[in-house]
Amino acid sequence: MESSAEQIRAFALAVVFHVLLIGLVWWSAHWMLPQRDESAAGEPIQATLQVSAADISRAKAAIKAAPKPAERAEAEASPPPQPLPAPRPQTSEEPVQMTAQAPQDRPDTVDQERISRLAQEQADQQALEEQEERRRQEQVDLTQDILRQQIAERRQRLREQLEAVTREREAATRRTRLEEQKSQQLADLRAATKPGPAAKPPAGSSGVDPGLLARYKAALLQTAEANWNPIGAPNLIHCQVRFSQIKGGQVINVEFIDCPYDAQGREFVERALLKTPMPYSGFEDVFRPKVELDFCHPREECE
Repeated sequence: MESSAEQIRAFALAVVFHVLLIGLVWWSAHWMLPQRDESAAGEPIQATLQVSAADISRAKAAIKAAPKPAERAEAEASPPPQPLPAPRPQTSEEPVQMTAQAPQDRPDTVDQERISRLAQEQADQQALEEQEERRRQEQVDLTQDILRQQIAERRQRLREQLEAVTREREAATRRTRLEEQKSQQLADLRAATKPGPAAKPPAGSSGVDPGLLARYKAALLQTAEANWNPIGAPNLIHCQVRFSQIKGGQVINVEFIDCPYDAQGREFVERALLKTPMPYSGFEDVFRPKVELDFCHPREECE
């Protein structure tokens, strides 16, 4: 809002401006309007007014810049602007604070630090919870792995024990069968060597006792199977071999006629024939230099 002094100063400046403007108009009219000739004695004096183009331009500009008479009269007749009313203070129930509040150096430092500390504590707590969860999961996985490993080891031990029991049972069965065959062979030998009336072999047997020949073949098979390790042989698969022997029962050659065993299985069969001499004593009359045998495991199921 303008003060009275400022209004007076503005009014004075407006008056001075109008005075200067009127003087400029008068001066321009004095130079532009023709002057009246005064009568004088003597010859009339002729003079020519020379006005430069610059003066004419300045005069035209002054005329254009001068306000019109109507505007000037309206400006002179218009009253000066009225001052704006002073603002009315607002009332409040709160008492007015007479002294300014002292400024704080860092008003939000404590709150900011507390917020940062709380955020850091929450992040640390979340990291600890995630780490604890991973540790529990790893412990569960480790426990499950240990249980699976223990179950696998227990199954492996049970399988090995079952296989061992099965092998022992098969070995006991073979031993029992061999003992029975040996006992039968000894009984046959005692019966054959028992003194008594000489029995003539039946006709058509070329002087060979069929019973003695059957016992001889049984003794050959019993000896071969006693020396044979059937671990590498497939079950219920026949292997036919032919071997050559000399008197006394010593085997000198082994050949396979029809044997689907692999190299290891054939090697076990050949070792069984070459390990010990074949039965000879008491079987001289039915001795054969070439004999064919049939290997199969287990024997009781192959027959």
